[in-house]
Amino acid sequence: MVTPLGTVRQVAYVVDDMDSALDYWINVMKAGPFFLFEHATMENQRYRGSASNVDVSLAVGNSGDVQIELIYCENDEPSVYREFLDAGRTGVHHLGLMPENYQETFDRYVSLGYEPAFECSIGGTDLVYFDTVKMLGHFTEFWQNSVAFKDFLEAVKSASRGWDGSDPVRTGSL
Repeated sequence: MVTPLGTVRQVAYVVDDMDSALDYWINVMKAGPFFLFEHATMENQRYRGSASNVDVSLAVGNSGDVQIELIYCENDEPSVYREFLDAGRTGVHHLGLMPENYQETFDRYVSLGYEPAFECSIGGTDLVYFDTVKMLGHFTEFWQNSVAFKDFLEAVKSASRGWDGSDPVRTGSL
């Protein structure tokens, strides 16, 4: 399941209304089902070099092979999500990729001058958002290549195969 760096695994959107965003993706785009993680647990948060405590709710579902992530800010804590909203933006926030070697890719992006704008771990697996906003209009996220993340990606993707539209929003757990 490890793919070259250039393979986009996820397109993530910051939304100002989770219910409306879910309705669009489920009923218009026919993507899903979506797994909703209210007040998602993110450990060891660092936003632009300082400790952070952002609270977000996430919904993830697949459109074909691409995972769609919807992100809703639950608090005003400084974060890459709040930064986006405070700039008057919603929509595509980042692309998610799983490089074969997380640390090597992390170091390469730093050497290229990209700032690690947000770092955290979820379920013991590290992730980082690099600030590629000037270059691309959005952040670039890398996930540590772990069994937990691969299993999570596959579980969401498997649920979408042959999905008949029933139970479109399911409670997720990390």
